[in-house]
Amino acid sequence: MIPVRRISLILLIALIGTASAVPLLPAEFWGSVTIDGNPAPAGTVITARIGNHDTGSLTLESAGVYGGDALFDKRLLVNGEDDDVGKTITFFVGGARATRTAVYTPGTSTHLDLVVTSGAGFSADSTSGVVPLTVRFTDESTGDPKSWAWSFGDGGTSTDQNPVYTYRTPGNYTVALSVDDGLSTATKPDYIKVTPVLLGDANDDGKVNQADTLLVLQEVVGLKDMPGPDTEEFRKTDVHTNGVIEVGDALFIAQYNVGLRDLWFALL
Repeated sequence: MIPVRRISLILLIALIGTASAVPLLPAEFWGSVTIDGNPAPAGTVITARIGNHDTGSLTLESAGVYGGDALFDKRLLVNGEDDDVGKTITFFVGGARATRTAVYTPGTSTHLDLVVTSGAGFSADSTSGVVPLTVRFTDESTGDPKSWAWSFGDGGTSTDQNPVYTYRTPGNYTVALSVDDGLSTATKPDYIKVTPVLLGDANDDGKVNQADTLLVLQEVVGLKDMPGPDTEEFRKTDVHTNGVIEVGDALFIAQYNVGLRDLWFALL
């Protein structure tokens, strides 16, 4: 016979184990759904994905609408694991990635309109800087493309979906992404700007701010010594690149600091 105290202990352990295994409540979603501006047809399947695993799906019963806010409306249920909480949910409509995402928060009900537009798109984590400039590009194409062809503007190319590329020569570079063998192309003229030195950094502290404007003015009126013409400090200060440090250089730097000029000091 098993002692009563031991039986109680076994029951307690079993209850604790059962409680810890209780699954998370799903996150619910509902709203409109369009493909290239048109209501998604009835029968279209919406799939939710966290990381590389699917976490829920729903088949449209009516064109352009999934779920609803009424008590008994059938909504898209996303069932993730404990370690999925706080991660991004990506939605696919008929296999094509929607433009909007959500954060997995169990037990919530969210109105989320899903939009799918077929076409290439991309972004970069940095669009300007000093040579050598390493840029991480991110594919933001919709329509679930299967192949990618990048042109970085300096002769460099890649077929990776999310390439990392290093620019080693100063210049303004136009970047283009073509998906699915040219089915759609996105082009951003002069998207990446690479300078030989950090133009405008007159005091050589690694940043361009109003302290540089003040220093250039002091050099122009003789309160500070000007850097020698063959020095890197001179090249950083002479943003006009006309071989002279003058009031115009201070004005250019000041305009950059208030957002009127870009890294090359071209007007925005």
